[in-house]
Amino acid sequence: MVRIVVLIRNQTMNNYFQKRISDNEALDMLKNMPTSELMSRANQIQRARHGNKIYYVHSHNLNPTNLCVVKCKLCSFYRDENAPDAYVTTLEDAKKDLERAQGHNLTDLHIVGGMIPELDMKYYEDLFSLSRKMLPGVLLQGMTAVEIHWIAGNEGISIKECLERLTKCGFGSISGGGAELFHPDIRKKIATTKILAQHWLDVHREAHSQGIPTNATMLFGHIEKDEHLIHHLSKLRSLQDETNGFQAVIPLPFQANGKALGVKYTPSGDRQVRVAALSRIYCDNFPHVRMLVNYMDRKLLGVLTHSGVDDIGGTSLNERIAKEGGAPQSQKFFTAKEMEEFLINHGHLPVLTNSVYDQFEGQPDVKSIPRMPTISTRWKPILDRVEAGERLNAEDATILIDEAPFQELGRVAALKRQEAVPGDIATYVFDKNLNTTNVCKVDCKFCAFYTNPENKRAYTRSPEQILEEVKKAASAGATQILIQGGLHPELGLDYYEKCLSLIRDNVDIWIHSLSPTEIEFIAASEHISIKECLQKLKDAGLQSLPGGGAEMLVDEIRKAISPKKTRSQAWLDLMDDAHSIGLKTTATMVYGFGETGAQRIEHLMKVRDLQDKTGGFTAFIPWSFSPNKTKLECPRLMNGTDYLRMIAISRLVLDNIAHLQAGWVTEGPDVSQLALQFGSDDYGGVLMTEEVVSATGLEYGVTEDQVINMIQEAGYIPAQRTTQYDIIKIHEQEMVDA
Repeated sequence: MVRIVVLIRNQTMNNYFQKRISDNEALDMLKNMPTSELMSRANQIQRARHGNKIYYVHSHNLNPTNLCVVKCKLCSFYRDENAPDAYVTTLEDAKKDLERAQGHNLTDLHIVGGMIPELDMKYYEDLFSLSRKMLPGVLLQGMTAVEIHWIAGNEGISIKECLERLTKCGFGSISGGGAELFHPDIRKKIATTKILAQHWLDVHREAHSQGIPTNATMLFGHIEKDEHLIHHLSKLRSLQDETNGFQAVIPLPFQANGKALGVKYTPSGDRQVRVAALSRIYCDNFPHVRMLVNYMDRKLLGVLTHSGVDDIGGTSLNERIAKEGGAPQSQKFFTAKEMEEFLINHGHLPVLTNSVYDQFEGQPDVKSIPRMPTISTRWKPILDRVEAGERLNAEDATILIDEAPFQELGRVAALKRQEAVPGDIATYVFDKNLNTTNVCKVDCKFCAFYTNPENKRAYTRSPEQILEEVKKAASAGATQILIQGGLHPELGLDYYEKCLSLIRDNVDIWIHSLSPTEIEFIAASEHISIKECLQKLKDAGLQSLPGGGAEMLVDEIRKAISPKKTRSQAWLDLMDDAHSIGLKTTATMVYGFGETGAQRIEHLMKVRDLQDKTGGFTAFIPWSFSPNKTKLECPRLMNGTDYLRMIAISRLVLDNIAHLQAGWVTEGPDVSQLALQFGSDDYGGVLMTEEVVSATGLEYGVTEDQVINMIQEAGYIPAQRTTQYDIIKIHEQEMVDA
């Protein structure tokens, strides 16, 4: 059963939010409720509790040792004694580390590491005393329940005495780590020698009885099933009912690197969003839900802040554990300024706190922040009409893109996707991008790819070189070649005809190449009409056109970002000509130049109008502008929620274009996967090479295996397609339990 096909709106599901949900109800939601619906419900709870505030910390990590007697199968951090990078931090080493941490405006010191007999109670008492002396006013947090249980046992004292002695030395809060998953069937497989779940819970119960606040983690995305997650959250919720000592529940996505547990993939974006949202809905007695910035892609993290997550961890200096596990952000942490900018960019009020949510000088008092203003609901009847089958006009579409919650847009877009492309299949294409040249005379401000002929990085591939690259791609399984490049003054029609004919005559591959901008340039240089140029290229082997060069089909925007390019009507006329001679095309949109919602809708309407006339567009592909290394200043960085909103509104407006393609090249694999829940039916291509977007410094990469996995975890059956959306192969493997 594919969960996203039908939106669940029955009375039972609605009742889930009128009362505390049971374990069975939570399991039903996690398995079956559409992702956008889960996100919306969790976001409502989050906003009711915290308004638009998102909390973060400035923390420093101190890991006393990476030696450990427990040696959990899930851990990539611990080392054996003879490992060349094994270490034990002496108190003198710790002092030097703490000196480096001074002056960073820290809120937290996070102390956690391996367990060995040599690091006894006195060591930790001295370490915390030293830390308190050197970092006054900083919360000394850490010491998982596993470590506390070990130290107490090693010392021959009770948990109660161990906590009392640590507290006297400055210890302030238990981090919540070491919980992993409580279910014995899972725990004995991933952490055989670790303490039992009941021992973990008992340590936290004792801490709460002493007034020590704690957090609680849940490690997911390894070998567990949904039932195991609900069992874990149930244990946490029950203890919180008893003690009220937990501050936050922290779902931790397992960092798969192929070493620990042999797990190949980290939980996908969809899985992370669903688990976080369910945690917010189910754990109704927990004040906060935290996801850690160093464990995930930043665009995904932004989406999570609109899916029930009100705390994103922080600027973790000297973090090692996530880094060893291969976490995506572990080597490029936020600075304090970046953290604030990130949260503001996502529509939030940043609140600097510590891990027990103390307020700091200069921070707004939680109780004094005014309630969020009531948001207009004029979007709702419009969306209801769209859901009922009414076609959007420009005015109503503008209201939706500007005012409707992106989760609600996604809910209806998922339904419309099923109307346009019924069934359980989501597609991808195996392709290769190949650039003829990076020399270009148009020098668009938004482009980081182009250069001038004199530049040392300038290149032009010969037709023979292109042929060899295409042969390699085809032998590796590619079914589509996309050839594009700059507008080189010395490359005429004969060059492109030779490239195309060589491929046509020697390689069995679909030639989906040459943007409208290039064709316009070739025609002008040859002094022939657009249609004549298109026909000559078709005769040489061209089979379809990509939709590049559209950018924004709004002349005011085009003049600002690419003044040398022709206006929007020229792009539309060229596509009209292509369709008239039997060349199918795609249509694209690059957004994020500072345009208004109305201007985005103007672009979509122009595409829709042409599709009404010709029916020649096979797919629509929107993606966000990447400003790095370009000449164009960007007023606001685009984020994951912007992208999902754009995907959803594209599906709602473009009711005459069947296929909507996700764009992992610019948005990343996780957020693009979420696009499959917001109206997209296609994950794009398994690009063997890509040079244009990567020129901005934005480099993502996926294999065919990863694409298949992403589609499966989104709840769909993956299928390889042709350029024209004919199915080549369906991967009917057992669907993942997500």
